[in-house]
Amino acid sequence: MGSLAPLVCLSLMHALVDACALLIGPLWPGIERQYGLSLAGLSAAFIVQSLPTNVSQVVFGWLRDRRPMPRFIWIGPLVAAASLPLMGLATHPIVLFVLLAVGGIGVGAFHPEAAVAAGRMLPESRTRAISIFMLGGTLGMTLGPFLSGLVVSRWGMSGLGLLIVPLMVGILALRQVGGLGRMGCREVAAAAGDGSLFDGRFGMAMGLLAICSLRLVPNMAIEKILAYMLEAKGAGVAAIGQMQSLFLGSTALGMMLMAMAYRGGRERAFLIVTPLLSVPLLWILSRPECPEWLFLTALIGFGAILWGTTPAMVAYAQQQFPRGAGFASALTMGFAWGIAGLIQTPITAWYRTEGRPGDALVAFIPCLVASAAGALLLPATRQERSAAGTPSTVLAEEAS
Repeated sequence: MGSLAPLVCLSLMHALVDACALLIGPLWPGIERQYGLSLAGLSAAFIVQSLPTNVSQVVFGWLRDRRPMPRFIWIGPLVAAASLPLMGLATHPIVLFVLLAVGGIGVGAFHPEAAVAAGRMLPESRTRAISIFMLGGTLGMTLGPFLSGLVVSRWGMSGLGLLIVPLMVGILALRQVGGLGRMGCREVAAAAGDGSLFDGRFGMAMGLLAICSLRLVPNMAIEKILAYMLEAKGAGVAAIGQMQSLFLGSTALGMMLMAMAYRGGRERAFLIVTPLLSVPLLWILSRPECPEWLFLTALIGFGAILWGTTPAMVAYAQQQFPRGAGFASALTMGFAWGIAGLIQTPITAWYRTEGRPGDALVAFIPCLVASAAGALLLPATRQERSAAGTPSTVLAEEAS
């Protein structure tokens, strides 16, 4: 129980970080019009919004496994909070891109150190701890579009700057209350190189990266596609933000269920089954003639099933590569999202310029099928083998 209060504060910090990252969610149509972005310009904006965040996580995760950096648990959020709300004041696309990149690096600096710290707070129930941590992030992603939609609808894009002070105050308060300034695993990892971090299984790590990336492709696109689909139906920026928040709230529901009821040893099963369950939901969401009640049902189900179970990816990676937990977390929480963003960018942008943004969702279905097929080839974790009746020292190894 002693680790619960810091874990809750860490999860709330995650909420503030990801709220900053998703402020841009309902603003894409307005940004495209404001800067007159072409297909290439829109694709570049999508990439700049996602890639620095996700690639920087890999860099910080690699550094973290050599020298833990607990200060990044609060410095990264401060950088994000100081940069991303300023995008409303940008007068040129280059300025917007710089703010997105700097803020994204701040977001990326936070995640690897925080994810490892969360997993080690409840070593006997790592997936549950990571679910609580990621639940905080999902609640933040739910809050981000809602806030920006509300603020911009009342005060315009420049009103986003009003969020800087409360966000920074919240970050500093959580740092103090939860002792997050002192948080972090202070041991220096014994691994001397990437081969040691991956226990000589570099190929398996890259396979896991590919499986996770394909699984995440729809996640990286859906808030953008929702913005364009809803705008085509006459929705304003506040309504778009509310619908995006509803979707992201459904992902929080999935993570909450994992945090409350998950039993260890089923991570690989989640990686196999949940993409397949999401395929029919994705097809329903793509249909412009879909009744509103069915659209909302599919949207909530999709968020809870596919995005809500992403903690299983992180927990699986940490169990498979315990000596490189920071790097493994960065691969599944950062780099995989970045690759997924690169995959979806040309598809989403092309269907958007064709006036058929919903059809992009159908184009993502093969990615989910390929991800599930690849997950069938993944090795079982020690905890999974133990649950199946194979003798193991799983708990002792996970706690070490």
